[in-house]
Amino acid sequence: MQGIERRRYPRVSLNHVTVEVYSSLGELESPEFCFIINVSENGLLFKSESKDTSFESGTLLRVTFVLPDGNIVVRCDATAIHVRVTDLSQYIGVQFKNLGLAEAKLLREYVAKSLDEQG
Repeated sequence: MQGIERRRYPRVSLNHVTVEVYSSLGELESPEFCFIINVSENGLLFKSESKDTSFESGTLLRVTFVLPDGNIVVRCDATAIHVRVTDLSQYIGVQFKNLGLAEAKLLREYVAKSLDEQG
């Protein structure tokens, strides 16, 4: 039996995210295609295998990903909250910033539906 998710914002699996890092001048740098480990209505955890981008806590990002239900594109700014570096990858946990009400609702519904299906 699986443990019950006790987080404030439960997380579920998703596929991919495009991540763009903001430069110190506030401009978006080249996008990187990453794997999403999980997503919640508040943020997501993704895995970067790029050797060109070094993420740090506090890094400002723009994330773009697609919710499978209806192929809805979510694009928003985010802040890196925690970073774990391994020999081959970086795991970056981000918190969404300025997520629109419609996107937040769609994320909440997607997470709830996914948890019900796992249930």
